[in-house]
Amino acid sequence: MYIHKESTVQFLPLRWIIPLIIISVCSIYLYFSFQEPIWDLDTQTQTPKSNEFFSNAITAINKVEIKEKSKAKLGLELFLDPRLSSNGQVSCESCHHIFTNGAESIPASIGVHGEGTRNSPTLFNISLNTRFFWDGRAASLEQQLDGPIHNPLEMDSNWTDIIQFLTSSDHYSNRFKQEYNGDITEATVKDALVTFMATLNTPDTPFDHYLKGDKRAISQIAVNGWDKFQQLGCVFCHQGQNVGGNLFQKFGNLAALETQFGDSANNDLGRFDITGDSNDRHVFRVPSLRNVAITAPYFHHGKTETLEEAIIIMARVQLGQELTPMTVVEISAFLNTLTAPRPAALEELIQ
Repeated sequence: MYIHKESTVQFLPLRWIIPLIIISVCSIYLYFSFQEPIWDLDTQTQTPKSNEFFSNAITAINKVEIKEKSKAKLGLELFLDPRLSSNGQVSCESCHHIFTNGAESIPASIGVHGEGTRNSPTLFNISLNTRFFWDGRAASLEQQLDGPIHNPLEMDSNWTDIIQFLTSSDHYSNRFKQEYNGDITEATVKDALVTFMATLNTPDTPFDHYLKGDKRAISQIAVNGWDKFQQLGCVFCHQGQNVGGNLFQKFGNLAALETQFGDSANNDLGRFDITGDSNDRHVFRVPSLRNVAITAPYFHHGKTETLEEAIIIMARVQLGQELTPMTVVEISAFLNTLTAPRPAALEELIQ
């Protein structure tokens, strides 16, 4: 038989519950107030708890082992040869100085007609990218080669003329006979160039050694900069082996570009010119930050001359942050640890 019993649970009067809730909330607030701050960018000296999530966001790169040295040497020859351009005066190296920083030191590349629109990004570590050009229009190194070859503002050439020139050259005829059984085609020319460009990695940075366990490889101020690079959110876009290079982001996400670069800042529509999607206005490929300290000027338009200025602008227009001078110094110190000697493989190829 079921017998109903009155509940023995006693409820507190409402006038007692409200004060208890207030006391509980205050207790929680006081507890967390005395915990170690996570986002204090100016006083944080050790890796904060919030950074544990990003500990593997950037990974070290290894030395390149040249598997096809003779073919890579042919690619280097082609890379340096201005005769691939329509006027015989502009080579790939004209805009990508492989003997210095893989880029150039002027705001915009100057092609066969003395004009240019965008700054040339470095070719160092380019094989680690999955998208190429500032607008990301090429999905492979082979596709990327079509850009400067055909662009009237760059080499203003075409593969038919290039193949005709190479075929008429005794030197190149012999070299392609050695590497490709005499086949001189768009595909074999691209293959030689890509084989060479794939050797241009720069793995021996202080930060690579730091990531591999040598905690003395970089200074404490650089460690602080690495911490703040993570805390601010820079690492959301600049990550992976190449510290960027494979994502797209709107330039001027949280602040108008005109305030930084003038009215002309909006002239380059970035990826919109490729996709026609209004959401892609002023969207650009996030550049790699490896060797960034030696590849000034900065951004797709090359209007920013110093690394420190670039740091301030990025924090302002992308993150909505105004950095203290000390934070700028620390982040700059970190970015300088991403600098390496020119590719060791290049030294081997030019011997």
